[in-house]
Amino acid sequence: MQRVHEAGAPWTGALRLYPGLAAPGNLATSRPDLVAQLTQGRLARELPELLANVHNLCGSAHRLCAGLAVQAAHGAARAMDSDQAERLRSDTLREHLRRIGLEWPRHLADTAEPSEAAGALQALRSGPVSTAAPPASWAAQREGIAAWLARDWLDMPAEAWLQAWELGPRDWLGLWAAHARGWLPRLLHRARATADQPIPWAPALRVHAHPGGLQELAGALQHAAFARAPLWQGRCADTGPWTRLHQRDAERFTTPWLRLGARLAEAVRLALPDGPARSGARWLQAGQLALTGHTGLAWVETARGLLVHCVTLNGAGPQARVQRCSVVAPTDWNFHARGALAQALAQLPRRTATADTRRILALMAAYDPCVPFVIDAEPGHA
Repeated sequence: MQRVHEAGAPWTGALRLYPGLAAPGNLATSRPDLVAQLTQGRLARELPELLANVHNLCGSAHRLCAGLAVQAAHGAARAMDSDQAERLRSDTLREHLRRIGLEWPRHLADTAEPSEAAGALQALRSGPVSTAAPPASWAAQREGIAAWLARDWLDMPAEAWLQAWELGPRDWLGLWAAHARGWLPRLLHRARATADQPIPWAPALRVHAHPGGLQELAGALQHAAFARAPLWQGRCADTGPWTRLHQRDAERFTTPWLRLGARLAEAVRLALPDGPARSGARWLQAGQLALTGHTGLAWVETARGLLVHCVTLNGAGPQARVQRCSVVAPTDWNFHARGALAQALAQLPRRTATADTRRILALMAAYDPCVPFVIDAEPGHA
């Protein structure tokens, strides 16, 4: 049996999941590796727009990351400026709201209970700004977005919700989901029975916590195969809203349900005013590292997790061209054939019942791949 989720353009490829098979045979990808062939020889100044167009689902994050990497390759590494931080905030918030409002009801709701999807769609339509609106509109409507979340998503003030979450994520999410009114708490409350099951452990990806880790990663990226099956310190690693540098105790988020809560909490943070290491444009981080040989590495905390670009140029100046470019996306880490999600699939039966399928869909909502996926109980279709 095959269940296809989220049709995409044919060049994006897809993930194919085989529950009940042992890793690494239960998770296959047809995502094409186009970065090297599309970027080699291109003018360095063209790289940000090129990679944004290739990765259109996360295009803004790729544009920022590529621009920072090219700057570093030119030896001009500097901190993300306020405009870039605001753009990252608004784009990430917009992506979270899209996924929560459009995808969570499809993945988490009981098919016999369509009210969550209808409520989510109505809430999105009543928002102060469309999810298709340009970033400038999102920046201008920050206060209105926080009020809208409070009214149509949280059933309480956004700041109060975040404070309670910070005191105890599991206890608060359970209490709020059980007692608040509205489509979203009801959806998470009903999903808890299948989504609040522990995921096999993998370390939180914090390679960007110090320059030494980034230098080690840059060295690993000199091997072409690394970007498609990345390891950190010899191990698979998880990345997502629960692994931010500003997030304390990432190890607490041990189930898909808690990771869904972390994604919602980040949406709330990004809708609130700027607070150091806590909210607004002061929450997400990005950085760059200038290396020898006209090489620069950059990283950005995106909606799906940590994005890394490493670029080597053939020289300096406005006519410099790309000699080598590598991209490691969050999906490359989270959907590693031997990673935590693959281990979770191995623990399921070969013939999935409805509850097993819902567990898989909760996993996919939590990890949020950037390509479509297929649940396939017949391993001959890879």
